Amino acid sequence: MTANTTAQGGAPPTRFDAKFIEQHRLVERYLDDKLPVKGARELENWCRANPDYLLGLKISDRARSSLKLLEASSGPLDLREPRQAWWKSPYLSMGLALIALACLIACWALFSKLTLLRSQLADAQSRVLQGSLEPPAIETVVRVYPDRVPGAEHARVSVHRSAPQLMNLHIDMSYAKAMQFRLIVDKQDQGRALILDNLVKDSNGELRLTFNTTGLAAGVYKVRIESLPAHGTSAPEGWLLLDVR
Repeated sequence: MTANTTAQGGAPPTRFDAKFIEQHRLVERYLDDKLPVKGARELENWCRANPDYLLGLKISDRARSSLKLLEASSGPLDLREPRQAWWKSPYLSMGLALIALACLIACWALFSKLTLLRSQLADAQSRVLQGSLEPPAIETVVRVYPDRVPGAEHARVSVHRSAPQLMNLHIDMSYAKAMQFRLIVDKQDQGRALILDNLVKDSNGELRLTFNTTGLAAGVYKVRIESLPAHGTSAPEGWLLLDVR
């Protein structure tokens, strides 16, 4: 049979001819739905361009005979296109893509919120540890008699940062013979916070310090007072605690 090479509805692939189709049983495989999609479309295009080939195969007669057999067996005639599997539906891919996009947006929003909360927490911790200086509303005078032995922890000054005040701290050093002193302040469990040298006691035998209570970070400060004699080395003379809340 001579193949008609006139293209109708699209040029078929050049490799297709009647011999190629018969050798590979493409028609039988097409009818059994065993051809891949591309091969089936190529066969359809070729048969559309060569209608005489299908007439020679008497496909229409065979189809009518198949329908008669189905009618004789009282079986249902389902001539619809086969339903595609649900997991092959393009709508499923689109839905999964939308869900993935929504999850990505939600994760980004949560990450941004977490970053902001971390920044706010770091700022709050910094303010608690470092303190923020505020104008004092009142001025108070506190007198303290330091401990004469280390570790006693009886001499304690309590400072409340919630109520800004200018505190005048009078440390009674009348029992010491020296006139000049060094004051060393260590924050408990952290490190050295302050050293004040060459403090001179007044006529009442007191060392006087004035400070803004909001300038101190919360915590416990251990204060050691050392005498500075004119000749010789310094010697510890007293201890006290500064409890900042």
